[in-house]
Amino acid sequence: MEQKIKYKIVIIALAVLLFSAAVYIGATIFQRYSLENDIKVYQQGYTQGVYDTVASLYQQTQSCQQATINMGNITRTVVDNTCKQK
Repeated sequence: MEQKIKYKIVIIALAVLLFSAAVYIGATIFQRYSLENDIKVYQQGYTQGVYDTVASLYQQTQSCQQATINMGNITRTVVDNTCKQK
């Protein structure tokens, strides 16, 4: 009888360890997927931001207008070089 109780305790302990390992592995996989997804979204946002900025500069300077770029506390004015030569 005592042997059966020991076997049950061992089986319960192994089941708890197996469950804990499965939860840990699942959480790790989810965290990795979430991080990869976040990085992908940030990269897409950065790429779209660069594209929008270049397109805006092109449109503004196409008709020989000046375009202003602000980066923090730095400001630059951009002019199409072909407009200066006219």
